[in-house]
Amino acid sequence: MAGTNPVVDPVHVVSENGGDASAFFFPGLDAFTLAEIGKFFVLSPHARERLAVADDVLGRSVTRALRDSDDYASPVARVASLVNALALADWARQELGVEPRYCLGMSFGEQIAATYAGCLSLETAVSVIARIGECELEYFRSEHRELVTQVVTRLPAERRDDILADLAARDVFHEVSGRVDEGHYLITLPREHLADFTATVSSAGGYALQTMDPPAHCAVFAPLSERVAKEVLADVEFADPAVPIVSDEDGSVVTTGAGVRDMVASGFVRPLNWLSTAPALAGLGVRRLYVVGLDRMWHRLSVTKSNFDVTPVNQARVLRHRRG
Repeated sequence: MAGTNPVVDPVHVVSENGGDASAFFFPGLDAFTLAEIGKFFVLSPHARERLAVADDVLGRSVTRALRDSDDYASPVARVASLVNALALADWARQELGVEPRYCLGMSFGEQIAATYAGCLSLETAVSVIARIGECELEYFRSEHRELVTQVVTRLPAERRDDILADLAARDVFHEVSGRVDEGHYLITLPREHLADFTATVSSAGGYALQTMDPPAHCAVFAPLSERVAKEVLADVEFADPAVPIVSDEDGSVVTTGAGVRDMVASGFVRPLNWLSTAPALAGLGVRRLYVVGLDRMWHRLSVTKSNFDVTPVNQARVLRHRRG
């Protein structure tokens, strides 16, 4: 990946920061309602200021649009997730005294990390994120409608390998789109084989969680990646990140604007891999991980808790802090 430093000496980094560094972790898209974030948007001056900018860039009210729709993957909902996460990051710096040494995002969270790190101005980020969302949704209205990405958990690695080998033997298209935790994977495959696949996962002792439709993180989505690069990112200048960004694919450290642009554009085709990124991030000396934004999963994972002291930064924490 252009712009990354694929080889990092953890011993050198740990000696510099005492092995006690912090990082901001921005999760990907997650289902939410306006009720979940509305009170924070009203109370937080950081959120109110950014909402005003977003409303101006989009030419409509973000909160009014959210009130009229429950589509958490819509372009305007993505902008709301951006505003929410950035305002929560401001709160963590102000109230908890956090100065992250690194930041990273999972999937869509990479776009938030790029904005937090100063690669894009807020105005540009709102426009870019909305346009990427529109490109993605339009692409999947006509392309790869036969595919879904299934999230599975508690599936032993050897049983996963057996199941995937069986799919290969039957010439069923499939790809591992993410390695989230031990036994926790994202698998992309045709929806016509989904019922058999989930039944096999269950018989192997695993659990089938949500089905992602449209699918995500698969090499066959290269035309989408190319379209985003050409139609959205080609004329956008990415500054070098003020806070180094850690890739969600391999834990490499991205230190240039060109590298961040490549990371965002290629996110559609690269599998995410928190299972290996988490220990790589710990190897950089990070001990305190702040999971910033809407999250029901990442802060609870075994690989997260085994590598870091974890602090969720969300609406509930902010409101408890105010009451205290």
